Amino acid sequence: MSGANPRVEEAAAKAARDHEEILSAVHRLEAALASPAPGRETPWKQRAGAALVGVIDSLNMHRESAENEGGVIAEAEALLGRPRALAAARSQHVRLLKEGGELLANLEAQRDDPKLTCEAVRERAWGLASALRNHQALEADLILEAFDLDIGGEG
Repeated sequence: MSGANPRVEEAAAKAARDHEEILSAVHRLEAALASPAPGRETPWKQRAGAALVGVIDSLNMHRESAENEGGVIAEAEALLGRPRALAAARSQHVRLLKEGGELLANLEAQRDDPKLTCEAVRERAWGLASALRNHQALEADLILEAFDLDIGGEG
């Protein structure tokens, strides 16, 4: 990392760890979604739901650490003011948690219901996974812009 102040470097490092935890949870979700479902829809939905819990938990922990005092969004806000991208990052946390929670509630309430198809669950969950990746890219861009710190990936 660059010569940013230690508090900022700590917040950025925490965000990078959070992003890795979310990505790992998303990989587990994607593996569950890609597993065969025909003839075993109920246990498939149970596995998908369990993997989704991991995504929701890791995203919720990230949201709390990023938005609380000393978190990367709070630190960026202090430096950049309140640009639209910071507001977008905060609102994405809320939206992603809501979408994940709604899908999980459907999986739990309709586990045995054939009307909730595996294909529909896959479509919604893959949309959530894609939105999470886009969110992480937004946050990484904000961190680079605000602190000149690259928190992830190659390059």
